[in-house]
Amino acid sequence: MFSILDIFYLVFSQLAVGGFVLLILVPKGLVGANFYRLMGGIYLLVSGLSRCADLALHQQPVTFLNFFGFWQNRESILVISFVLLVFVYTLSWWFRYPLLTRILFIAGSICGAAWIVLSAQRYLQIVQLPGETVLLPMQFLIAAVLLGAVHTGMWFGHWYLVTPDLPVIYLKRFNTVLLLALSGVTLLLSLNFFFRQQSTDVVPFTLFYHIIFGMRLLIGIAGTLLLYFITWDCLRPKSVARDVLGATRAATGFLFIAIITVFLGEFCSRFLLFAMRFIF
Repeated sequence: MFSILDIFYLVFSQLAVGGFVLLILVPKGLVGANFYRLMGGIYLLVSGLSRCADLALHQQPVTFLNFFGFWQNRESILVISFVLLVFVYTLSWWFRYPLLTRILFIAGSICGAAWIVLSAQRYLQIVQLPGETVLLPMQFLIAAVLLGAVHTGMWFGHWYLVTPDLPVIYLKRFNTVLLLALSGVTLLLSLNFFFRQQSTDVVPFTLFYHIIFGMRLLIGIAGTLLLYFITWDCLRPKSVARDVLGATRAATGFLFIAIITVFLGEFCSRFLLFAMRFIF
């Protein structure tokens, strides 16, 4: 049996890693150190919450000593390592050591990606589809990119209020990555439907599962896709030429709404993964 903690742990770990790694889309020197301090602090908090969920899943009290001292398996080691790397990375922005900051970012990105891939190993036995050892980690990585694109992109969009002359192309990057990740999610869902049609021993769709699946499709995928096109329209050269600040402000607002649709979609996806044993 699974619990809500499993869903919380997976979604928040993927958000922390995806959001941190996608800081690479913002060139160094484009924005001030405060942006990276803020983002580092946010993803430190999110990864810390994910670690607390991991402790609860292992039926361990959430204490400071357990947070850093409970090394149940390799996954726990990667969680703690990621938290520490993000912490030191965030601190490094108060000092002028760009090489150290770059090394910490690369190390944190590699550690985070390994954490996401390894977290999939815990749930392989519940999945009923061919090639699950590849498809499930791939789905988790794509979900991390999707969550990270809307979250880091939304926060970066706010920096146009601080520095109005920032090039719009960098905000467009996050929207493009959002579309690519959404395409990957849709491709995996279609592939899993094909495998499900070939299987005989599957969990049937009930009314409740139909509702959750409908939310996954209509809000998590279709709703997010609609918000992508609205954001794209806000950032068109014609829109930007009329009012740069207004265009970036509108795009940031729609990315904020996209955070809600993506979060809801990913929570529904993880629930269906555990309940129906297929990637949706």
